[in-house]
Amino acid sequence: MTQAKVEDSLAAGPALIGVPVEATLAVRVSGLEPAMVEVLKATLCAKFTHEQFLLFLAICRKKGADPFTEAYGFPNDEGGLAIGLRIDGMRALAMRTGEYEARSVETLLVPDGDHRGELLGARCTVRRRGMTEPVVEEAYMAEYAKRGRGWEQYPETMIRKVAESKALRAAFPDALSGVYEPAEIQP
Repeated sequence: MTQAKVEDSLAAGPALIGVPVEATLAVRVSGLEPAMVEVLKATLCAKFTHEQFLLFLAICRKKGADPFTEAYGFPNDEGGLAIGLRIDGMRALAMRTGEYEARSVETLLVPDGDHRGELLGARCTVRRRGMTEPVVEEAYMAEYAKRGRGWEQYPETMIRKVAESKALRAAFPDALSGVYEPAEIQP
């Protein structure tokens, strides 16, 4: 973002005294204290461009997600940013709606044959107040299993997170549309 564009975007209100212009914009976008913005930028968001950082903060604020504990972002080489919520953050946002009733997650195993008992996937059922039927979503290892430390060490945990995030997103689209759990999109 050019200095002129930043200054134009700040024209609507006064700058914070002693805070750089770009940081002032991040404070306004996020609603966080300047020191917290700087901590976030220097740690969890260190690989973000300034524009990606502002987008991340804006989406966290719009979704009501804590950028320190619930949200994450994966910047890409084209300047884009995948933004999502960890499973705990997804649960928290669903609960904040006041309509979250319950969830259950079950592991799916191959029922018979040579691969009997092998991990096949997971199924999650989410109940939301006001819905006549629960939301049921499944995730299968063949589609989601990735090569990576988490998937290699904890395949059952990872596939259960995917099934749950799909079900929560389907049950609470206003709160969770467009955001994903890291297990769903990790490179």
